[in-house]
Amino acid sequence: MLEKYHENSELFLKQLPKGVFITAKDNTGNVNTMTIAWGHIGVIWGRPVFIAYVRYSRHTYDVLRHADDFTINVPQLGTMKEALKIAGTKSGRDIDKFEAAGLTLVPAKKVNTPVIGECALQYECKTIYTQTQEPALIDDSIKARYYPNHDTHIMFYGEILETYLMEDKD
Repeated sequence: MLEKYHENSELFLKQLPKGVFITAKDNTGNVNTMTIAWGHIGVIWGRPVFIAYVRYSRHTYDVLRHADDFTINVPQLGTMKEALKIAGTKSGRDIDKFEAAGLTLVPAKKVNTPVIGECALQYECKTIYTQTQEPALIDDSIKARYYPNHDTHIMFYGEILETYLMEDKD
């Protein structure tokens, strides 16, 4: 088990509600990133895991379902607001988000998907399980607020193979 998966979790937990990037590279070489504000780090099956939530309607879902891994790229607190906005409101079907947001892709250490060089903290994850949400089991008040159009999420469980601050990458 990766011993230090939680070492910088305070930065992750403080930045997550403001947005972090999930990045994936599919089996054709297509790379996409998206802003997420929901996610978990923890342990399941004796492995450190990141769980990411992505709606079926998102281009990122199409990329993730044809990828073996993904990265979670965490900006330093309070930074990269415009890049997070672009990645969260524009579709990779229509634009190159990396170019539009001024983001630099850097090879990851252990997975095929690159990391975003401008981000402070990286999680490199291998997809080990996916799970669909069961709408009938979601509380009605949550459904009314988050799923008025029935566009639920699929959860991607990624075993955290590596985590590091970009200043420690080499």
